[in-house]
Amino acid sequence: MTQLKLIFKASLLFIAMNGCPQQNRPETTSVAGIFVASTPCSQGSRPLPGIAMHDDCRLIQWKLTLYEDAAAKTPTTFKLQALYGLPKQGTTGLAGGKKIEMEGAWAIVNIAGPTREAIVYRLKDKTTNETISFLKLSDNLLHLLDSDQRLMIGSAAWSYTLNRIDKPIARVD
Repeated sequence: MTQLKLIFKASLLFIAMNGCPQQNRPETTSVAGIFVASTPCSQGSRPLPGIAMHDDCRLIQWKLTLYEDAAAKTPTTFKLQALYGLPKQGTTGLAGGKKIEMEGAWAIVNIAGPTREAIVYRLKDKTTNETISFLKLSDNLLHLLDSDQRLMIGSAAWSYTLNRIDKPIARVD
């Protein structure tokens, strides 16, 4: 009986050490970028599944983390966290905001434009199969596209641009 327990424990230890699929090991993926923003919540900015048309929503706070294959530097997965609702007066926060979390795969899509090729990051939620697209303006800036793949237009006070926070932004002298 003692020998059976020893074999069972050894088997569990072997499974724990070797049973995890290779693609889930941290050394195979790395963070390609972390982007944040506070944007208006409008008809066009509701590509996010979970924001009902009747919800009170004037502000969305975004945090987008893009992951890539560590060796190949190709897109793998993303995690998007968003908080939306009504702004809390006198602060940068929300009054009782609602949370949305999305995860799935992302891809880089090259789109031919009239003067040059545009790079679009297309995110596909694994639960809803909904897609959200961002135009890559630079290594540090992504701009939300509407469902027709056009730039979301902001105002003097608001934009739909997400800013990179994981690496220092290069200075231009």
